[in-house]
Amino acid sequence: MQKVLAFIAFLFLSVLAAGIFGALHDQISYTVSSEYFTKFKFPQFNLLDADIPERVRAAQVGFFASWSMGITVGLLTGVAGFIHPHAAQMRKALLLSLALMAGITLLCALAGLAVGFFSTTVLDLSRYTGTGWFIPEGLEQPRRFVCAGYMHNAAYLGGVVAVPFAWMFHFRYRSRTEGRI
Repeated sequence: MQKVLAFIAFLFLSVLAAGIFGALHDQISYTVSSEYFTKFKFPQFNLLDADIPERVRAAQVGFFASWSMGITVGLLTGVAGFIHPHAAQMRKALLLSLALMAGITLLCALAGLAVGFFSTTVLDLSRYTGTGWFIPEGLEQPRRFVCAGYMHNAAYLGGVVAVPFAWMFHFRYRSRTEGRI
């Protein structure tokens, strides 16, 4: 029963961590391109109240856009926690795997930003039309906008990529702590 409670607690923690990660991530991507938010994300999330500072609204976008990723990641990684023989070991391994996943997701997001930076040294916006990218009219800094898009897409990919790494971590952690409580 304690392991089931640890799993449920981990699900809630995963949702919270994903939301906080998104809020912090969007502070970085707002720095890359404020237009990504003012011309795309704020209208998309209906966060148009000019009385609320843009940085606060960027954090809101990040939280709203990513908290649900915590459900998927929490379920998939939380299940791996059941391989541990004791609830205490399961809780510790789950917390460590959550930190690992956040780190991997951040690295992927930053790698996406780097890919965006290097692939847009000569920017041809027509390359992005008709491919699922939203490129609004009248961008003052289109390269920065596209780079922020690369970063966002790579962060979601990072969340997916992090799950198998978390599973591997659980198997390795269990084998290294075999016999300990």
